[in-house]
Amino acid sequence: MTAKSLVLTGYGINSEEETSFAFETAGFNSQIRHINDLAENPNELNDVQVLCIPGGFSYGDDTGSGNAFAQKMRLTLWDHLKKFVERDTLTLGICNGCQIVANLGLAPAIDKKYGERFVAVTHNLTARYQCRFVDVAVQDTNSPWLTKGTKLHIPVAHGEGRFMMADETLKTLKDMKQIALRFTKPDGAMANGEFPFNPNGAMDDIAGITDPTGRVLALMPHPERGMFNWQRDDYATLKDRARREGKALPETTDGIQIFQNAAQYFGIKAANEAA
Repeated sequence: MTAKSLVLTGYGINSEEETSFAFETAGFNSQIRHINDLAENPNELNDVQVLCIPGGFSYGDDTGSGNAFAQKMRLTLWDHLKKFVERDTLTLGICNGCQIVANLGLAPAIDKKYGERFVAVTHNLTARYQCRFVDVAVQDTNSPWLTKGTKLHIPVAHGEGRFMMADETLKTLKDMKQIALRFTKPDGAMANGEFPFNPNGAMDDIAGITDPTGRVLALMPHPERGMFNWQRDDYATLKDRARREGKALPETTDGIQIFQNAAQYFGIKAANEAA
């Protein structure tokens, strides 16, 4: 089976090429679409299994990260987006896409109230742009994007990545298992807000959330920028260790798991795998 992924671009989104490549690597037939082209032909979503809003700086973050792009989507595509998430589809928002998904109300969408905004993704506590590799742990989640109990070493690159919400909302997300990812220290212990392990000061170390179904995932780290071992900040160390132990260092690493899990959800295999 071949599933289709649609990766949006336009107005300052800048990670569409590598994100689409990630889906292709996992076995999807991936297409990049400018938001205006999708707004002109929204029925294209009827033939798509995965919608992804990748990272970047849409509209220069001038009205708050992801806000203007979210409003454009709401005004031009909302009815089609709602029908899309109601189908057996997957939706992914990465970094700027995470901010857009949150502003749209596609996640956390408590009690499936899609369109209602429950969380804010706001300025880092450092008041500075943070670009570094971090460690995140997959929580007890029902998301098909993630494998429970796994840890990911992937990069962040944002100035506004701090999840904030009312205490009642936080409790609901915990109770409903909608906290998908949390920042940790390298040894697996929770970051407990400590910089740089939690790079933005997010409440409860939250790095990603889902909607109630788990099929909509919004995360601040960039899995598409940490798919291959040579992309990692510790690549030289890993390569040297593998050589000393007489082992081959795998080509892929943690970030690819998210895209492979999506492929597995639809029963597809990567193009370089045996049928």
